[in-house]
This record gives sequence, C-alpha cells and structure tokens, in this order.
Amino acid sequence: DWCMGICNRRTRGGRLWFVLGLAYSIGSILLCEWLFAEGAQIALASTTGPKPYVFVTLGGPDDGGDFGPKTPGTKTGGIQEALHYAHQHHRDVYIWGGRCGVFKGKPDCGGIYELEETLRVPWSQDFRMDGGNYIMNFSKKTGDAVVIDSQMNCHYKFGLIVSSSSGVGVRIAPQTPGPDDMAGIQSSVFEFSAVCSRGTGIMVDSSHGPILNSRIFAEETNSGKRAMYLTGAHGITNNSIEVMYNNQYHAVAPCTCLQVGDSNSKSILHNRFQMSIHAPLGLTFDDDTQKYDMLADDKLYENTIGAQIFAQNNHFNLSFYGRKRPPGTDIIFEASARDNTVVVANLPNGITNRAEIPTNRVIRSTPLGFGVDTPAVPAAGKTLENRTSYPIDVFILAPGEVTSWTLADAHGHAQTITAGLPAGQTFRLEPAEKISFEYTERPTWRWKAIR
Repeated sequence: DWCMGICNRRTRGGRLWFVLGLAYSIGSILLCEWLFAEGAQIALASTTGPKPYVFVTLGGPDDGGDFGPKTPGTKTGGIQEALHYAHQHHRDVYIWGGRCGVFKGKPDCGGIYELEETLRVPWSQDFRMDGGNYIMNFSKKTGDAVVIDSQMNCHYKFGLIVSSSSGVGVRIAPQTPGPDDMAGIQSSVFEFSAVCSRGTGIMVDSSHGPILNSRIFAEETNSGKRAMYLTGAHGITNNSIEVMYNNQYHAVAPCTCLQVGDSNSKSILHNRFQMSIHAPLGLTFDDDTQKYDMLADDKLYENTIGAQIFAQNNHFNLSFYGRKRPPGTDIIFEASARDNTVVVANLPNGITNRAEIPTNRVIRSTPLGFGVDTPAVPAAGKTLENRTSYPIDVFILAPGEVTSWTLADAHGHAQTITAGLPAGQTFRLEPAEKISFEYTERPTWRWKAIR
C-alpha cells in the first residue's frame, strides 16, 4: 500500500508538470504574438507620429535626415527646428558631422551648418543632444552665436562653433522657468569641440538664474577678447570647468583669457577650473597679402591678462604659455577675491594681489623659496600683512631688542608672545596673516615662500 501510494503521487505529479508545461508553451506563443503586434504598432507610430529620435543631417531633409540646411525657411541649418521638434515631442537629437579643416593650404570642409541668426537652445530636462564634429558658422557681426537656456540633467555635445561677431560664441544663461518650474541650470554637461569667437568665447551667465553642479568642457577656445567669462549674481556654484587649450593667438590687447566674476562678485563659489592659458601672439590676417602676420611685441604687452579673479572659494589648476605678458598679469586677484586656491604648472609673469582680504593661495610646481621678496621689518607697533599668496617661513637673522611680538590670523584672532626673538628662530605666516613687534632695536629677517 505504501509503495502504491508513492507511485500514485509520482503519477499525479507527472501529469501536473505536463499540464503546466503545455500551458507555458501556449502562453509563450500568445505572448510572442502580442509582442509582434505591439512592435508593428510602434513601427507604424514611428512613421506616422513623433519619431523616437531626431536626426539633423548635412543635406537634410533631402538626404533622409529629419532636419538640415534644406529645411524650409531655416536660418540655422535646420538645428533650431530640430530642437523645437525634440522639445515638443520629448525626443533626443543627433547632429551629423564630418571631417573638416585645412589641407595643403586650402579649406577642406564638409560638415558645416550656417547660422544666420542666434541658435537658441530651449529649456530641457532629462534631454541629450549628441553629434559628430560638425561646424556651426555664425556669420553676423553682432550678437551671440549660441544661447543655452535652463537645463536639468541634460547632456549636450556640440561641435566647432565659429563666430565672426564681437559678441559671445556660447552664452550659457538660464532664463526661462522650465525644469521643475525653475529658471536655472542643474546637474548638466556641456561639451564643445571648440569655440572660436572674435569677442568672448564661452560666457557662463547667472544674471537670471543659478548655474549649479554642472560640467563645462571645451577642447579649445580661440577668442579675440575673452576666452572664458563667468558673471551674474544668482549663483555659479560647484561646477567643473575645463578647457584643454585656451588659444588667444589671434587676440590683441585689451584681452583676458579667464575672467571669474566682476567687481564685488559674491556668488561664484566652489567651482573647479582646469585649463591652459595662452598669451596673445597678435596674429592678424593681411587682406593685401592674404597671409597671417604677428604684431610687434610692444603692441601686445599692455592690458593682456591671464586669469582675473574676483570670486571666492574656488579651485584652479592653470598653466601659462605664449608670449610674455606684463609683469604681474598671469594672475590678478581683484579686491573681492578671497579664499581661492590656484595650483600653477608655471608662472612666467607672476601675480598681482589687489585683494582686500588676501587669503588667496598660489601653489607652484616650481618652488620659489628665497626668491620671494623680503619686506622691511615694520616699525615698532605697526602691523605687516603677508600679501604674497604663499605661506611664508620667516627666519630671524638678527634678534634686535624685541620685548614682545604679536601674530594674528586671517580672521583677526591674535596671539602675543612677551619675549624676544633669538637669531635662527623661524615662524610661519599664512596668506593674510599679520605680524607686529614691540622693540627698541629693529630685528632683521628673511622670508622664504613655501609651496
């Protein structure tokens, strides 16, 4: 009886698995038929309704692209129309490119989209614009070539943007309430093959809304007046900004390669910059000879600035190349600049420190050491501030007759030592720290910069 019970259970189990297997097979067939039907409907919708993607092609729409230079009425090579369509139908965009450049002294280009008016990138959220290394050529003599409105969690890959205008090549300037009903740029990426402009290359403009937690990357800028410019009062915070090659070889004075803020800027904070900064060569095109020539040295020196910093609490990693600038113009800390850290691969022309609170710090790859200027010991009871932008080790060479001395940090907190200064004593002055002495005979000292 026990054996028969086991056999009966096995037989019933076998029948059960057979039934389950048959049901699974029938269900699979029905599911596949449903999926094929849905796929057919999706394919039909893609041809009769909004496309799942938007292509901008060099001969579009005649070459099969959705938009392009042959889009009826376009003044932007079909790109503006593509962006509007993508915005309306919640689609991504791809812009086709192609090899271009100069070969054997002659232009050899195929991937060009003409901009007869400003290209305006509308606000978006969770959007991507990708593409090849095409060229956008802005032919107007005034105005901006490309203006980018509010964005959130978006990714843009642009090609080479060329502007003959005295305006801005690319203005990243949120203005329209869009993403989450806010005007601003948040957590987005902007990439450029290059931005070439007779005026300013790339402007990051928070005049109407903040720009936060984003990345701006350019392989190259080639500008006539200003390569990279950050401005506005609504906040530019915690962004990563990188330019591999800030090319100002065609620039002439006055020009600035990097300007971070304006007078009394207080809301450009905690950004990270990595870029090369090139002094202008003054390359100009001679219409008579149809060749490039360089201006004489004396026409380039005045009013050419490497990095001009008005902002606070930012981190810079910079390298300087090109012709010599005037002394003290690789980096200029303006009155409102404070608490910035600048790491430099080289510093051929030095710095100027106009900061009211000079807590900006420069970290050099090549040590300066005793090459820093040693100021005179201040008069008894007078205060001397470290304005070098370097931490300084102070060596007492001769003690004089000192009765007390006071060290104050950058926040104004002071410590007085009622004692003299023996020869050989060393103490450190960080940027913006102050020292004063009470003495009847002046001591002597020597300063050494610490990197």
